[in-house]
Amino acid sequence: MEDRSAASVGVAVAALALAAAAFPWGTTGVGPFENVVVAVLGGAALGAFSLRRRDLLGRVPGSLAAGVASLGIVGYAAVAVAAPVAGGSALVAEAPSAPSPWGVGLALLGGVGGVVAAYGDGRGFPDSLRRAAKAISWSLAVGYAGLFAIAIWGSLLVGIAGGLMPGEPGSAMELALGAVALGFGTGTVALLYFQWTDKTVSYLDFRTPSLRDVGYVVGGVVALFALQAVVTVVLSELGVRTANHSIQQTAANGDASILLLMIPASWLIVGPGEELLYRNIIQKDLYDTFGDWGAVLVGSAVFSLAHIPAYATGASVGALVSTLAVIFGLSLVLGATYLRTDNLTVPALIHGTFDAVIFGAMYFQLTGGA
Repeated sequence: MEDRSAASVGVAVAALALAAAAFPWGTTGVGPFENVVVAVLGGAALGAFSLRRRDLLGRVPGSLAAGVASLGIVGYAAVAVAAPVAGGSALVAEAPSAPSPWGVGLALLGGVGGVVAAYGDGRGFPDSLRRAAKAISWSLAVGYAGLFAIAIWGSLLVGIAGGLMPGEPGSAMELALGAVALGFGTGTVALLYFQWTDKTVSYLDFRTPSLRDVGYVVGGVVALFALQAVVTVVLSELGVRTANHSIQQTAANGDASILLLMIPASWLIVGPGEELLYRNIIQKDLYDTFGDWGAVLVGSAVFSLAHIPAYATGASVGALVSTLAVIFGLSLVLGATYLRTDNLTVPALIHGTFDAVIFGAMYFQLTGGA
């Protein structure tokens, strides 16, 4: 019987691309779709993969149709992100404002995943590549499920705060609630993962650091800042810009004191929450398929792709890609320390310390220390 597992993966990622059309894109929408082009391309990819999965469409025409539609989604998303910086384009002529980072992220995830799935369906994956494709798809699904859970918790917390407090929550309050939502969101996905896979609390790798672990924490923090310094110099020489984080944009356009809230949140929520999801769950789950260092590489790729929504607003494609490349390098350090110590507290402390120092530096840069 002909294997159609790649087409099954294609159905899942094409559904993500179709969902991306429901987010704002600065274009005229129809019904529930804010972007007709993405909806048509996503629907075409979904239809082709679905017909292939049920063996109602031949391998060559089915994979070709799905691949072309998926590639079109990637191209459209890239142009849509670049258009606001360039002042508009033929594709997004009506509004030069930046599209929703959620829409761009899902479109890129669904489009790139669709191209890979279509290629695998057309050529036929060997068993090892088929298992690798499934593992990567699963990791991306878990990573983006974490983002959705964070968004849902954020909306709930803002709604509750709005009901308890007079007036609309300010930017500082929203940022604080967003940090809390990150902890709730990653925790929710972790609980669902444990339930789905029958894991127990013993699967968690949070432990009190040993003296050796403390050494890895210090070395990891130094490595992150050294890597950032080198990358900053290299990108500056090449004339390549990086994108600003949404928190930095909010602080620059409002009250910079909100950055002070993010310093303790980095250690207490952001570091532990993100490392729980991307290292203890995603990277650890990839060991059996890719091996130790392969899992670090793939997990870091998933980690960087998950940051698209945070950096896509108002950024050019080049700036976004260079920023994701930097995040990928930083994630390699976090993944390597987790691999070497098998203690999630180590990368959580490294991550939290790095973010806390960055937020503190942003505050002094914006305020001059006043």
